[in-house]
Amino acid sequence: MNIPHLLPVFVPAFATAAAAFGGELADLKLKARTDKENPIDYEVGETIRFDFFLDGVDKLPANAPEPFHVVWTRTGDDGVTLKGTNTISLASGFSVETSLAIPGIVRIQGTLYGADSQKIKDGSNKDIAFDGGAGVATERMQFSAPEPADFDSFWAEAKAKLAAVPFKDGVQLIEVFPATSNTNKYHFYEARVPCLGPRPVTGWLVVPRNAQPGTLSIKATFEGYGMRTNAPALPMGVPGPSQMIFAVNAHGYDMTGRDDRYYQDLNEAINKRGRTATYGLMESDYDDPTDTYFYYMALRVVRAFDYLKSRPEWNGRDIIAEGGSQGGLQTMWAGGLVDGITQIRPSITWGCDVGCPRRGHTQLLSRDRGFPSVPGALYFDAALHAKRVPATCRAEIARLGMGDYTCPPRGVLLSYYNMGCPVTVKLVQGSNHGYVPPEPNQTFTLSRAGGIDTIGK
Repeated sequence: MNIPHLLPVFVPAFATAAAAFGGELADLKLKARTDKENPIDYEVGETIRFDFFLDGVDKLPANAPEPFHVVWTRTGDDGVTLKGTNTISLASGFSVETSLAIPGIVRIQGTLYGADSQKIKDGSNKDIAFDGGAGVATERMQFSAPEPADFDSFWAEAKAKLAAVPFKDGVQLIEVFPATSNTNKYHFYEARVPCLGPRPVTGWLVVPRNAQPGTLSIKATFEGYGMRTNAPALPMGVPGPSQMIFAVNAHGYDMTGRDDRYYQDLNEAINKRGRTATYGLMESDYDDPTDTYFYYMALRVVRAFDYLKSRPEWNGRDIIAEGGSQGGLQTMWAGGLVDGITQIRPSITWGCDVGCPRRGHTQLLSRDRGFPSVPGALYFDAALHAKRVPATCRAEIARLGMGDYTCPPRGVLLSYYNMGCPVTVKLVQGSNHGYVPPEPNQTFTLSRAGGIDTIGK
């Protein structure tokens, strides 16, 4: 195996580093970008250069602990870890060069220190740090575990069980009146729709008033991971005059008419481990994949669209799903499981390539958390559901964080490559799961038209 080379090189500061976002040290940002505009446009063995620079201020306060230095670590899908330290200032950055001898991802992390060897903190008392990466021949990456041979029959049987559960006569709509929303133009409801499993589909349904039959597109939005311990706020957003939206609750709990004790008790029951959200993360949860938390959540996704398609206002054509993180996972389930879906918009999609173990139990760059790497969990892999998205659908992966290891770049890219429909993905350098660097910042959009790669900013 070729060992990656890392060569620190001092380079002039980027012109963008002079952009003024204020004069306080708290506004200082550590950034990096690759020498290619497209950060995954590298071949096996090709040199990858990361150019580090400081940004966010036009000058430093007089008491700034200069000279600054960056302690960085390079890891990658080759299992090699290398480290280094370089000085940095507003006037000059530095570069790190590396390569990868296999198709995959290189990750590089850096943290800013002062002359006193103490970490520099931002205005929120967080480390000023960078986490990003680059990709090498990523279209040739392989899944960490094989697809279950009965994947399609598993879900066909699940949908058949769901279809046997009637819902139309059991739907409950409880009208609510959010003070911050225009109730003169929209109806707002708590919706409860019968479903297979321990709980119904619930959420906020927003429908334009006086909508005529056959005139509205339908859209469901999905939530990120976690379980609240207090009553949810009333809906605030509106869909526009030609669309109805179902903001689906991930857990199927009652949205109104309950006190905080109800949500606290449900949180305890779901997580079984106190305050830390653990539902669906234990290996034992997948001993029977037809009776696990995400099995019923996926069927609630399908049932949400069953209901929306039964509404007379639906135009019979447009079916849209959208969400981020766990919401992106549910969005990808919708893409693979909902008949006739026309558009999906997952972001920082969770649950891609779940065969890749968590926390360093593999040569490959591992996930920080998420699904256990057991056979029963593979039925819920978002990147495998991506393969089932119909060619007539349009897909947009709204964000892929190049430093996101809750939803790692490798897995999200596999979902992108697995789709046979027109699809775009926006790569964001230095973005982790919950953070997007302010502009100026390296971003790049890839697109595939029916499985054919096209590239553009």
